[in-house]
Amino acid sequence: MEKLTPQQIADKTFELTEQFNQYVFAAPEILDHIPDKAMLIFLDADDPEFNRANIAMANAAPRPADSPVVYVKMQKRVRTIQQVEWRPEIVASPLAV
Repeated sequence: MEKLTPQQIADKTFELTEQFNQYVFAAPEILDHIPDKAMLIFLDADDPEFNRANIAMANAAPRPADSPVVYVKMQKRVRTIQQVEWRPEIVASPLAV
């Protein structure tokens, strides 16, 4: 197993942060569950290697003593959108339909 580089961890953290921000715009009530001054640690539900590395980096980072840690597990949800395709058919008259 290849160790993640700090850049890979930063890139994934950025991606998860962006996805979290989009979710917050759609459902701002999630912020009611996050204490003031909290340090958010993003986790990927499908990537335990990233999670271990990101937690280790976060634990090594300085933070104020009164700053609680909140773990935010992000999980991909795939939404299937039905696409409607119209197909024309040439008919002799409207009554022939």
